[in-house]
Amino acid sequence: MAQDWDYLIILDACRYDIFEEINWMEGDLKRVVSAGSHSEEFCEHNFEGKTFYDTVYVTANAFGARIGDGVFHELVYTGEEINDEYVGWHAFSERMEPETIYDATVEAVERHPDKRVIAHFMQPHTPYLGERAAEIRERVAEDGLIVRSRQPEKVEQYSLDEENVVVSLKEAAERGFVTNEELREVYVENLRLVLEYVESLVSRLSGRIVITADHGEYLGEDGKLGHPKYQYAEVVREVPWLFIESGPRPEITETMPTGAADIDEDEITEHLRDLGYKD
Repeated sequence: MAQDWDYLIILDACRYDIFEEINWMEGDLKRVVSAGSHSEEFCEHNFEGKTFYDTVYVTANAFGARIGDGVFHELVYTGEEINDEYVGWHAFSERMEPETIYDATVEAVERHPDKRVIAHFMQPHTPYLGERAAEIRERVAEDGLIVRSRQPEKVEQYSLDEENVVVSLKEAAERGFVTNEELREVYVENLRLVLEYVESLVSRLSGRIVITADHGEYLGEDGKLGHPKYQYAEVVREVPWLFIESGPRPEITETMPTGAADIDEDEITEHLRDLGYKD
């Protein structure tokens, strides 16, 4: 937060090596070490107990929502941004799609032209989007395993207590239904997908922009998947820091926070469980 930027774009679980390989946006890219290997750890070290009244934080990450009121000028949690007509997992996954974060960030920038803005996208974190991920879900369903994310029509047939239902493709990989190579394919696919929205967002912004991540991701290294807390391997700690200079900078002012965000703690806890966190 002490770095000199106007807009900070966070890609959840984006490791440096794969970002360097995939990214096509021009800028000054360097490798930095995150304060955590997990979103909760990242938020604790960077945000909790501090005040950033010159900043608006837009996040799809439920750990970000738990930061609470009084830290930022405004906290926008997209878990609260979905129309009531959506229900169940479908509603949850919609809240995390890059288009949702993109739209909420554009609105935040327009609403607060004198504030720094953080946009925290969930991709390339699970639940994975895209064609390759859908193909793998269909294949493992034929093998007898239902992957809850992105398959609400199938999940309705099963209780989550059943042995043949898992939350994500990562869990399917842990159960041996998906290879590490396939998991890497869908991870890369999701990084490409989110970068398309990031590129569109960057094109709308004027000022100093940084694209980074809260942490990285194990994709089979040392026999591990995901990003447990307090890990110190390069793949979960080294993240990108892409600096882009784009036009005149906004004049940033610090003002007291807006009204308290009405974020339901029970709903946050449910979202974390839907992601596979044992919270």
